Amino acid sequence: MKKPVIAIVCDFDDTLGIDTIGFLLSTTNIPLDKFWQETKDMVRNDGWDPPLAYMHQLLECSKRGEVDISKKALNNWGKKLPLFPGLPKAFAELHDYVKNSEMIKEAQIELEFYIISGGLEEMILGSSLSKYVNGVFGCSFAYDKEGKPYAVKTAVTFTEKTRYLYGINKGIDTKELRTHPYKIDTVVEDKNRRIPFKQMIYIGDGPSDIPSLSAISQHGGTGIGVVSPHKTFRKGYELAKGKRITVGPYTANFKSGSDMRKVLEETILRIGLEIIEGKRRSSEKTRKG
Repeated sequence: MKKPVIAIVCDFDDTLGIDTIGFLLSTTNIPLDKFWQETKDMVRNDGWDPPLAYMHQLLECSKRGEVDISKKALNNWGKKLPLFPGLPKAFAELHDYVKNSEMIKEAQIELEFYIISGGLEEMILGSSLSKYVNGVFGCSFAYDKEGKPYAVKTAVTFTEKTRYLYGINKGIDTKELRTHPYKIDTVVEDKNRRIPFKQMIYIGDGPSDIPSLSAISQHGGTGIGVVSPHKTFRKGYELAKGKRITVGPYTANFKSGSDMRKVLEETILRIGLEIIEGKRRSSEKTRKG
């Protein structure tokens, strides 16, 4: 019998670490305010999708020699990317929590982590978090044989996040989600989905996470709102409007004993107990014929 899986799905920028684009640009002479104002103008005046707008901007900056966005450079910057308190250690500790908790270890639960972000995928893959996650979906460039970027390959927009969310739910391989994108439309009965929504936890900080938080909450999962330690709670309260999140917002501090860590452990415990109770009921039903 397959082991039950609990999936923790996270945004990255201002959820697990600082903004990837802002960190990259801070290493150049490109003024952040100017870059973001030009990006906003592309959205407001010409209808660009926000991730496509900033990815296009980065490509233009690269052509002018203002920033190195080669795969190697982005990976290297990812290694230096500041993560929020408690990370990446918290991911390993949560694995231990699932295995060693006296209340749920009998369920033999597998814990998986996924990142779905409008940030730069190559930087996230270069970060110290990457070895703890089962899949990363972010914005990326296409590169020529010399390793130079020439086009935008993937852009994770607001609702694009839900495509990957449903792919995880249905158990579609992370590579296939990209190479066979229409596989997401395959009909899979709820009982046959690899990770039921009620066994999924989504963590996000802003408007781009609202479609995913809503989908998770509406299907019985848990949506947790967070706020960057460096920012105000305004965005977090925006998430709370219309019951987009189940709990929060909490400060994005993942250290043991923090409010964020406690709610994660309590949510995992609750889901684990529900899995055990579901198994017990199924066993009784089978025994009674």
